[in-house]
Amino acid sequence: MSNRNMEGKRQAVLDQADELEQLLAKVTPRVVEYIRQNADVDGSKVVEYVPPEELKSKMGIELPEEGTGTDEIVERIDRVLKYSVRTGHPRFLDKLYAGSDPVGQVSEFLTAVVNTNVYTYAVAPVFTLMELEVLRKVAAVVGFDDATMEGMLVPGGSFANFVAMVAARHHAFPHVRMDGWKPDDKPIAFCPEQAHYSLKRAAMMVGIGMNGIVGVKCDRKGRMIVSELDAALEKAVAEGKKPFFVSTSAGSTVMGGFDPFVEIRQVCDKYNVWMHVDAAWGIASKFTPRMEQTTAGLELADSCTWDGHKSLGMPIFAAAVMTQKHQGLFHAANSSSADYLFHSHEQVSYDLGDMTLQCGRRADSIKMWFAWLRHGTQGFRDRIEKALDIVDYMVARIKADPRFKLVEDPMYTNVCFWYLPPSLRDTEDLTSVYPKLGTVTSTLCRRMQEAGTMLVNINPLGDHGLPHFFRLIINNTTVTTGDMDFVLEEMDRLGSSL
Repeated sequence: MSNRNMEGKRQAVLDQADELEQLLAKVTPRVVEYIRQNADVDGSKVVEYVPPEELKSKMGIELPEEGTGTDEIVERIDRVLKYSVRTGHPRFLDKLYAGSDPVGQVSEFLTAVVNTNVYTYAVAPVFTLMELEVLRKVAAVVGFDDATMEGMLVPGGSFANFVAMVAARHHAFPHVRMDGWKPDDKPIAFCPEQAHYSLKRAAMMVGIGMNGIVGVKCDRKGRMIVSELDAALEKAVAEGKKPFFVSTSAGSTVMGGFDPFVEIRQVCDKYNVWMHVDAAWGIASKFTPRMEQTTAGLELADSCTWDGHKSLGMPIFAAAVMTQKHQGLFHAANSSSADYLFHSHEQVSYDLGDMTLQCGRRADSIKMWFAWLRHGTQGFRDRIEKALDIVDYMVARIKADPRFKLVEDPMYTNVCFWYLPPSLRDTEDLTSVYPKLGTVTSTLCRRMQEAGTMLVNINPLGDHGLPHFFRLIINNTTVTTGDMDFVLEEMDRLGSSL
């Protein structure tokens, strides 16, 4: 290759660096100003709601045949920021995530710049070590055995639950990996009726079908009833089926319920069944002694799912699944021995990809590692304890206000309640007006979205026959008690005519 060609290639790289510098010079001030606008809680909306067809036009969503210049890119970035939901706004109280940390945002940028795949140490040495360290720290918080803990970062809690079920399947039915299910296997799994829907999808993907995972009754707080689990397992065994997986919840999606892990572990041992904890939402509870009794026994599980992008404020995705006392199981369950990629060498134990179900593995460890470096374990503890303080305030406000009705006292940071318009406020037995109450909730939710001043999600609780209610999530560290006061008054302003 001539020196001239080499210089040309080098210049192309310099051109890329120049373009990045130009884009950052224009985009960075816009992004910073976008975040600063969230501080004006009364002057900035959570969402500038636009119907889909109109938004297509405003965004210029159709892609061109010919490329554009950087000025056009910057102009479209302005539109992205204008019409996207401000999840970092203090009054975005809708989902189990809220905004993201500055150190996480910078980490995402570095991830894109380095742009590598975390399957072998050879191509991702730094990120491999970061991943292992993050897993070690989380395992210590959860209480897993350090000597036998194994884990991996995955693209979300749903995928983590799937990986855990695959591991449990291999533990009970190792032949399935190569030969598939046999007629006399008769596998069956169990989860709370209020479990995340990903458990049914996991059952579908491991080949037992959505009907192959049994929903176990929960109370109104979202806790699985242990006697119901015991009875369901006993019934399955009597029918000749082989239970192999019981999933529990640490922070159920709707009510924020925590299952009685110690008692469930005893039942699982009685039937020799794998116990999994879906702690995707509730993992932060392990950082504070205030929830020690609520989380007791979580450390007894065979496997655990957790999401840092939810209650720990990291950018999406920041998720993992881990096991204890089953060393080598992930590799045994998932490896396909791709010899073009995975080779025998002295650092083979650092080649993480062969024990996962992915080939492409994003370097999500960097944002987790930097978040922990920035805040420390104490910072995460402060975060969840502040959220719990806000919850206590909001619950007291709701209980003291006749315009609202609490569904249940929360176990975590999910505050579930109904708004009662004047037309329903004097009703002694709310069950008699459940249909209307559900309609009021749904209509008020739509009005809230159109107004854009705040966002709070709605949910029914079908297993208890409850109509739609509001599920307010306290997660954002910038939320104050004043925001809680605003939510109640704004709901009344938008809903009093219903």
